[in-house]
Amino acid sequence: MNPLIRALAAAALLAGAAGCGMLNRSPVPEPITPIQKATASPDNPDSAILADFKARLEKYVRVQRALLDKVPISENATPAQIRARQETLAAQLRMIRKDAKPGDILTPQVAALFRRLINPELKGREGRDTKRALEEDDGTRAHVWLRVNATWPESEPLTTMPPNILANLPQLPEDVEYLITDERHLLLRDVDANIIVDFIYHAVR
Repeated sequence: MNPLIRALAAAALLAGAAGCGMLNRSPVPEPITPIQKATASPDNPDSAILADFKARLEKYVRVQRALLDKVPISENATPAQIRARQETLAAQLRMIRKDAKPGDILTPQVAALFRRLINPELKGREGRDTKRALEEDDGTRAHVWLRVNATWPESEPLTTMPPNILANLPQLPEDVEYLITDERHLLLRDVDANIIVDFIYHAVR
């Protein structure tokens, strides 16, 4: 091979190797929230807890959606028709989950993890603002007797938590939402059936 061509080929190979090395050394963005850190590595013990929570919740949602499909409703439904559908769905879910109890979805392990995910937002200088926001809302939050499958009272507000705390918790399917009561209990509410799916006592200290 011509010495000049051989030199050019070697230079090209070196440049390519250097380029690959640069790509391999590119920094991987670090997780920015506790929930992302908990799921970043399969070896993280929290990852298994979150996977278990997700599986339990998905099982509930599959049942709920199957029941919901059996009671279709038109876009022009009246408030009375919407209420009737809600009550039908709630009654069917209660029948299917007649043995449901606290901790079936929000297990003790999940509850402990949720508290740890919430806790960082209540510490330090930035945590003071979050605590202040929680205290300001305490008087307007719902006072509810917590019981699995119980209807959320229409007289009580649907009060959620500050956005920065919610960002630290696992994202929920649209069928379910997080709510917080006046005593800082965290619960899962079925949006369509308007019932309490599960709850954690004093989740927010």
